[in-house]
Amino acid sequence: TWSESTEIQKSVKISGTVVDEAGEGVIGATVQQKGSNNATATGIGGSFQLTVPEGATLVVTYIGYQPQEVKAAQGMTVTLAEDVNKIEDVVVTAEFGMKRVARAVGSSVQNVKAQDIIESGRTDFVSALQGRVAGMTVTSTSGMPGASTQVVLRSMTSLSGSNQPLYVVDGVPMDNSSFDPQNSFAVSDVVSVRDMDFSSRGNDLNPDDIESMTVLKGAAAAALYGSDASNGAIIITTKKGANTDGKGKVTYSNNFSWSKAYGWPEVQDKYANGAYGATNYYYQARFGGLYPENVKLYDNVQAVLQTGFSHRHNISVQAGKDKMSFRASAEFLDTEGVIKTTDLNRMTIRIGGKAEVNKWLNIDGSVAYIKSSNHKVARGLNGPIRYAYLWPSVDDMSQWLAEDGMHMRLPDYYIDDDQLNPLFAMYKNQNYDESDRAMANLTAVVTPIKNTFIRATFGWDFSASNYVVAKHPYYRTYNQTSKDDDNNGYYNISKNNLNNVNINVLSSYGNNFLVIDLLSLNNCTPSTVTSKKAMTARRLQAISGQVELGFNKMAYVTLRARNDWSSTLPKENNSYFYPAVEGSFILTEIKGLDKSKWLNYLKIRGSYAQVGKDASPLSIDPALIATELWGGGYKYDFTGPNKALVPEMNTSYEVGVEGRFVDDRINLDFTYYWNFCDDQIVNGFRMSYATGFVLNNMNVGSFKTWGWEGHIDGDIIRAENGFRWNLGLNLSHTGSLVTDLPENLTEYYNAYTWNSGNTRNGIMKGHPITTVTGRAYERNKNGDILVSTAGIPQVDASWSVIGDRNPDLNYGISTALSYKGFRLSAMASGKIGATIVNGTMRAMWSSGQSWESVRFRESGEYFVFKGVVKDGMENTDTPTWNTVAFPTSMGGSVYSGGDEDWIQKDVNFLRLSEVRLTYNLPSDWLKKATKGFISRGQVFVSANDLCTWTNYMGVDPVGNTMSAAAGGTGGEGYDLWGVPAPRTFSFGVSLTF
Repeated sequence: TWSESTEIQKSVKISGTVVDEAGEGVIGATVQQKGSNNATATGIGGSFQLTVPEGATLVVTYIGYQPQEVKAAQGMTVTLAEDVNKIEDVVVTAEFGMKRVARAVGSSVQNVKAQDIIESGRTDFVSALQGRVAGMTVTSTSGMPGASTQVVLRSMTSLSGSNQPLYVVDGVPMDNSSFDPQNSFAVSDVVSVRDMDFSSRGNDLNPDDIESMTVLKGAAAAALYGSDASNGAIIITTKKGANTDGKGKVTYSNNFSWSKAYGWPEVQDKYANGAYGATNYYYQARFGGLYPENVKLYDNVQAVLQTGFSHRHNISVQAGKDKMSFRASAEFLDTEGVIKTTDLNRMTIRIGGKAEVNKWLNIDGSVAYIKSSNHKVARGLNGPIRYAYLWPSVDDMSQWLAEDGMHMRLPDYYIDDDQLNPLFAMYKNQNYDESDRAMANLTAVVTPIKNTFIRATFGWDFSASNYVVAKHPYYRTYNQTSKDDDNNGYYNISKNNLNNVNINVLSSYGNNFLVIDLLSLNNCTPSTVTSKKAMTARRLQAISGQVELGFNKMAYVTLRARNDWSSTLPKENNSYFYPAVEGSFILTEIKGLDKSKWLNYLKIRGSYAQVGKDASPLSIDPALIATELWGGGYKYDFTGPNKALVPEMNTSYEVGVEGRFVDDRINLDFTYYWNFCDDQIVNGFRMSYATGFVLNNMNVGSFKTWGWEGHIDGDIIRAENGFRWNLGLNLSHTGSLVTDLPENLTEYYNAYTWNSGNTRNGIMKGHPITTVTGRAYERNKNGDILVSTAGIPQVDASWSVIGDRNPDLNYGISTALSYKGFRLSAMASGKIGATIVNGTMRAMWSSGQSWESVRFRESGEYFVFKGVVKDGMENTDTPTWNTVAFPTSMGGSVYSGGDEDWIQKDVNFLRLSEVRLTYNLPSDWLKKATKGFISRGQVFVSANDLCTWTNYMGVDPVGNTMSAAAGGTGGEGYDLWGVPAPRTFSFGVSLTF
């Protein structure tokens, strides 16, 4: 009978986990019963469930890993080893979601593991990239919550425009701008990029929603994205669920953190406020008499600090089968900064999914809503740290409120009224922004016939933001709505793109509060209230094409071309074309090398590309203002029109090599590149008053850059018992040279870096674009400093280059040790040969607050400056060396040198950015203890920015004096009353139900 001739096998439901050699879960791996179509895919943490006959064999596969055949067992863990051939045969470089053969890519592309971003402990994914990508520099403007972040891939390409890469999420460009308060408010009282910092909008993205990330560094790699990707591109794919055999999975994770500021310089406690050795608290400088014995001194810097606390919670729900999946997630973040009154709150909700509708149609999409608010304080010269140092040490600054509960309490030793207690400013003023943002995308791929497809993507990014800067007696508010529509169409090798960005702004201003303690526009004197409405629109339309040719998996050539039409350029110049070509050759496909045991893979590559960049809106014809004349009418403001603007053009070349050695245990990638950046569009270029205008937007100057980047990583130990130690190193160097500026322009500079003495971010022909200019000492032909006949060093009346902020070397070091369920990882990054403007220590020296200042003025009443007397003999072979002394102390001040003395060169530093210990709870024990309710569990402890090893004498070698909104060559390298990254300790758990 049938029952006698057929063996009936008992089916069992098994669960397990698929991990890589580092013990990390592999998401999306296929687990299939051998010889059947019964299969599933791994979900969060690499977990899976599958019903199979007893004793069945499972085949586990995933792109880039060697397949494994294992016997099915309850609670099993399958470890996949990397397969170099698979890795190089297929990789997603995510150019609008397209897959490319990795060996065909002729430019530098680097992938970042999503798990590394999550485990970094950062609240924003951008900061987590520092040190992880060769050639990428990530600079945060401060250690306060919501600080903006500037990212530069390789080298800068614009003197005054944005040098940030394009962020593409699920094939749609994402707004990563930072609000620029400069000239944004309704009146012309400037709140500049050095006074106030607003978040980069890229911080809105929840790191836990990221599935993969690819960094396209060169112009060739980003050529298909056009003008917005002239600085490279960061391609992000979000999670859209996985095959869970139709059953839902819920994952919850959290992170609790405590932060502490450190590294502040000590205030001397020997001399009181005053001058000429007499104590007088009318003076802020401390050149008075000795403090009386037993006088109580207060650490007023600590009064503005607190222990920061942050907690973050993520919950996700996903379900799916082989042809359809779905994921919904929510994030809740609440952060209190190390500076009192600062905080960041964010809520993110995202829903995504994908489906294979039929053989010829696939769709995927997502929609997200983000609500955020960020309270901040002023920064730099107007920040609380500087004012806390200025407050007399004999007075308790923490008691900041007067008895009436409304006014500021003045110091007990101080009767003047020009001293500001920063706590009063922090609690009584308002500096915040709040934003509601919605992002959506939908992609459809139609395959009418084999090897042919049509891909269409629609993206929508809408935000409504409110920015408030209220400082008694002024109230400023700025309401902005921004809508970014992006439509992309792919037809095999060609692409159409249409991008529209519309921004509507309503800004209001008022002053003279009627009720002194009520910050509101409605509380201002009505006659002072004014408003300004502005609307800008930018349309970028493009068509591009790509052809990729390959021969025998050995040689590849890719040809690209794109033409843009931009609405921000004059009609006769708004169409611009640029090409790209890249090639690669796989040496290990040559007969004789293909069987090498120590050389597993070797590729040489090269590329050439051009990328254009258009102007910002209203560059041709700036907005008009009312004339305020009889009869009315409108006129140009300070900035005049320019009907002759042409696009910037960046021409890029690169060559590189990639290799894997010794059974894939060592991976190597090296690139050398050089760029030519022509027809620079400089915003706000200062004009001769004879033109009738003060400023203009012009094509001014050209420069070139070059550099190299390298990445190497390998398994130092890969033992059979599962112990693994991996070590990775990223290195990069870049240089630049300004080749052309107008003949009548000796220097182009950003005025908002002019904060310490006469040093500033200046650019001069024949020098790098990252130089520091200042008023240097006069020198003779031998380079000796010239001094007057009175023994005083002479300072040049004009500005010259006195330093280069660009370091000799950027580097990042990552390491991880894993054994069974344990994983210990660390990340460090730093620079060698950097130049820092030490503005904080200069200010403390000049005001007598630092111990260095005390030691100098106590070293002797007079000192002799080493130099050559400027007496007409200075350039002869027998100059007169100075022997005349001048006083160290000048009564109300101390000799503090010149600009050159506060430029510290050859600065080296290494910052321990991340340390994390993770333990994956045994799944068998966990399921047994929870009766199957919890399938996976993980606990961790971590620390961020633990310490910095450096020879720098100031506060923060990663100083930044401007917000990322400033653009251009930025404010990195200026250490001036900033808030360094705080030391942070965290712990958390992750559970899958």
